[in-house]
Amino acid sequence: MHLSTVHRPLSSFLRLLPAVLGLLSSALCVSASAQHTSRPVGFLVQTIPAGQTSSFSVPFDADLSSLAGTVGRLTAVGPNYVENASAGWTPGAFSTSAAPYFIRLTSGAHTGRTFRIVAPAHTATRLTLADDGLDLTTLNLAVTTTTTTGTGYEIIPGDTLASFFGTTAGGDTLVVQGAGDPLGADLVQVWGGAAWLNFYYNTVWARWARDTDTITDPSRNDFLLRSDRGLMFTRRGTTPLSLAVVGRVLATPQRVVHARSENALTLLATMQTGDITLGALALQTSDRAAGWRSSAAPADADQLLVWSGATWYRFFHNSTAGHWQRVGDATPNRDDFVIAAGTPVFVQRRTAGTSAADQTISFPAPGS
Repeated sequence: MHLSTVHRPLSSFLRLLPAVLGLLSSALCVSASAQHTSRPVGFLVQTIPAGQTSSFSVPFDADLSSLAGTVGRLTAVGPNYVENASAGWTPGAFSTSAAPYFIRLTSGAHTGRTFRIVAPAHTATRLTLADDGLDLTTLNLAVTTTTTTGTGYEIIPGDTLASFFGTTAGGDTLVVQGAGDPLGADLVQVWGGAAWLNFYYNTVWARWARDTDTITDPSRNDFLLRSDRGLMFTRRGTTPLSLAVVGRVLATPQRVVHARSENALTLLATMQTGDITLGALALQTSDRAAGWRSSAAPADADQLLVWSGATWYRFFHNSTAGHWQRVGDATPNRDDFVIAAGTPVFVQRRTAGTSAADQTISFPAPGS
């Protein structure tokens, strides 16, 4: 078995097992400043069997960035930017494609939301964010004034194909099976909104590539792997691949934006560090999802899809029976169906939605 340990010290979290064991034995939590409440460190091993496809996500946050202004409070909010007048950020340090960063909100009604920091390069006091189609001013985030305490935030590193799964560059380690063509290499699939984007490590070109790429196409090393999304992994190697992931356990609900055009699918990371049942996930409740559509007829109901290892199981909440059911399954009550830790879920909404509430799923805080 090939064991690769994944942790998130700064921007990458695929490294060696001794480092993980040292981290777990030396500290049960990490802290960054007086403004930051320490969180427990978690550890999870996910194994992809040889010749099989698994769904995959990381149910932990990265450690805080070591750069200045990692933790603070907002002093202004615009449609696609936030500001902290006293941040003192190094301009451009958080907005490069090779080393992505995210801002996570840590207080207020939108605690748990994350947004990627993007170009144009940020200034010492302003971060431009990829807002997933939300006008940030509609969130009514509190900002610091003489009478108000602003919304808290922390800045955390993100990952790319190269930083997560590695490369063959000097000083780096490729933890997946690469090959000269996609048929011989492990395959990483990212949902593009309407179809899968398929990636593999091309050992001839010494870079990550899409399965449709030619040598003249650009490197895919910097393709972003969003922490609030899941992916699929096909193991082409002859032995199982175990990925041991380490990080900070989320202390708040995971609030994520999902597609709300009619019948659109979004593959979401739930950030659950332990197994959870459909009944406990409770997406049909108003504090989890606005206007979740329950129905006795699965064709009319919003659906949640879970990968079984061979196919997608489709579940819906039966409003007449008052419980979750699997489409085409004779078992009437599936409230106790278990979704394993680190397993992402597809969410499909039958009707469109345009507001921030319509587009938000709030997964429960781990352990709640």
